[in-house]
Amino acid sequence: MTTFRNVFGSMMLVCATGAWATEPIKILFVGNSFTYTRPPALQYNTDNVTDLNEQNAIDFPLGSEPELPQPWGGVPGIFKAMTDQAGLAYEVSHSLRGGATLRGHLINTNPAGWDMRANIASDRWDVVVLQGNSTEAVNRAGGNFAQFNSYVGLLGRFITDGAAFSYRERDLYAGGANTLRNIPANPNANPDAQIYLYQTWARPDLTYLPDEAYSGEPLEAMANDLVDAYAAAAAANPVVAGVVPVGEAFMRAIDDGVAMRNPYEPTPRMLDLWWEEDQFHSSVYGSYLSALVMFGSLTGIDPASFGATEKAANDLGIHPLDAVQLQRVASEQLAASDHLLTKRACLHAHPRSQGARACSAH
Repeated sequence: MTTFRNVFGSMMLVCATGAWATEPIKILFVGNSFTYTRPPALQYNTDNVTDLNEQNAIDFPLGSEPELPQPWGGVPGIFKAMTDQAGLAYEVSHSLRGGATLRGHLINTNPAGWDMRANIASDRWDVVVLQGNSTEAVNRAGGNFAQFNSYVGLLGRFITDGAAFSYRERDLYAGGANTLRNIPANPNANPDAQIYLYQTWARPDLTYLPDEAYSGEPLEAMANDLVDAYAAAAAANPVVAGVVPVGEAFMRAIDDGVAMRNPYEPTPRMLDLWWEEDQFHSSVYGSYLSALVMFGSLTGIDPASFGATEKAANDLGIHPLDAVQLQRVASEQLAASDHLLTKRACLHAHPRSQGARACSAH
């Protein structure tokens, strides 16, 4: 799987730079608040990404979050800014709802009336990134790995095959419901779509607060459970092209002394990867790191190529030295996860080189 993923990343890079095709790569992010994040990343670059649930939030306000107004940018918005700097042609869309599971995306189990499945079927996607609920894949944290694993496969089938199908969850995993689920045809299915799993991160609120699933244990306990769960789901579902190792990058930032381990006991001069109001959503630093890992995974370009002049970091108020450190962490984690990366020296250029224009000359 690793070899195919890396080869595909290189192929997409060639396509996006115009060597093979002129059509942009259409990418869809499917997930929840771990993808749309929190301010200031929440509404970053919204003019250049499509929030497929913006109209849903207007028509069915029960599912909206007034304190987090749409449209959202989040990790997809940062990712889009990075691809633009690299001169890559990407059309970025997302279908995100707070707390959504992969199961919820396929069978629309949400109180808001939002048709999440219709979002997935609204276009023919080249790449789809699936991000499960933060505890969905881990039994110990209240999730259900068997259910998560099953819905990775079912969503993959819906995205790539397109034929209507029916099933009962009891036939897929122990404890599943007996209800007959009827999934309509997807007219925009793409058998060549590449599906990636967005590996999420350990939560300090479940580790450092009392009476939680991982209380009294090191952050690695939850991190390792997530890594194992996402790897197992990828191995069990051949439709998955690879896992984007965001959670592992979070731990690498901690181990390298870039980020603090316990945000409830802040460490001076270290970054807090989690949002200070709840310590489980990503902060601006965690969101930026997530997007860097996503960028490297999907494009095959080393995120360390950007350097201190990277635009999204500057827009988000991240100090250039912090941006460079997070880029290095992302690069090293991708290398450790067997991603083959290409350096792009033009991305390290002075802003006056206008980023993408400098890269287009190479």
